[in-house]
Amino acid sequence: MTNTMQKHAPLWRPLEEKGYRRLFAGQLLSDFGNWLDFIALSALIVYAWGHGSMALAALSICIGLPYVVVGPFMSVRTQRMPGKTIMIVCDLLRAGTAVGLAFAPSLPVLLALVLVKYSVSATFDPLRQGAVKRLVAPATLAQASSLSQMAANLTKIVGPAAGGALLSGLGTTAPFFASAAMYALSAIMLAAIPAWSGAASEEKKEKASLRAAWRHMLGRPTLRGAILFASSMFFLVFLYDGLFPLLTKEAGMDESRLGLLVGAVGAGSVVGALVAGQWSGWQRRPLAYMAGASLASGTLIVSVGLAAAEIIDVPLAVWLLAFAGLGFTGAQSAVPFGYVLQSETDEATVGPVSALAGALQTSSMLVAPVIGAALAGWLGIGGVLIAIGAVTVVAAGGYRFVGAAAGRTSGKSAKAAAESASS
Repeated sequence: MTNTMQKHAPLWRPLEEKGYRRLFAGQLLSDFGNWLDFIALSALIVYAWGHGSMALAALSICIGLPYVVVGPFMSVRTQRMPGKTIMIVCDLLRAGTAVGLAFAPSLPVLLALVLVKYSVSATFDPLRQGAVKRLVAPATLAQASSLSQMAANLTKIVGPAAGGALLSGLGTTAPFFASAAMYALSAIMLAAIPAWSGAASEEKKEKASLRAAWRHMLGRPTLRGAILFASSMFFLVFLYDGLFPLLTKEAGMDESRLGLLVGAVGAGSVVGALVAGQWSGWQRRPLAYMAGASLASGTLIVSVGLAAAEIIDVPLAVWLLAFAGLGFTGAQSAVPFGYVLQSETDEATVGPVSALAGALQTSSMLVAPVIGAALAGWLGIGGVLIAIGAVTVVAAGGYRFVGAAAGRTSGKSAKAAAESASS
């Protein structure tokens, strides 16, 4: 009876917990602020200031570097501090830097402020993972992972559209002020979640160290496999992700079309997260499911590359469908990854392990955007997408049909452990 109830637990079950509802609302607000910033930054650099692919690569590096350098270190330090208070302070600091971005006079100043802003975000994210662990029952971790992805990706629909409207109607500074307001509202919402203290016992302090988190990751085959596979896919994504503003510009699309395409990715992501949250069959083999989703994503990337290279001619509607498909397949991989991250850790290790995972994934942002920009100058943007899509297909297909078999047993064990903890 218990297993049946868990398999068919509704997607919204975690929201029955008051504390998680407030955390979810705070995430929704801050993610909305992130996407307002994203569109404004891209438009400012490419359209207003006229910079090219290397400037976009520098932006990607400034976004990713804090998750590699700051995130793991702060995930250990904040384990011993009042987590709720630190999360609120982080939101307020992000609001302040968003206001600063509105007055940035040049690219170097803008990049410096972006570096500060995402250093704060790298501190915030592991704490949020720990808060989820404390506020959600083990039996509904998959649903919580799906809701988290929906919050992150729903804002890809509203955020780009709102950012584009603010840019057109009120100028380039308006999205930054709106972003600051979202962070401030998020801080107010987080003030209502239950407080928790840092690690008290020596045992908990030891488990919260980066060394212990690394050992924990290496000792869990499912967790290790999910993190390594996700990291390799992130590297491939970051090779081309920063090139999309240039792709739309070369295709004769303006900022509003860029917003539409990013919004289509968000729409597909929301649907993908909803599907993954409603159907729990992937919990038996989460790694194989992640690989299958990446296999489909690689195929779509090749198709977008063919259109970008003008090998095939497609209307805007097909562009939107392709980008929505990229969002759908991305969420189909991200939800199982979030579930594995939560189900394979405890309260002491979830923050450091998630920070290590973030560091491994976003470390590719230090080199991949530069490589992607260089390849774009050599192969063209269409050629880069075709090549990366082909590599993604080969890598994901090989992992699905060879490597994922090794994780079947451990995946079942992780699910059994979660069910046992909840009974």
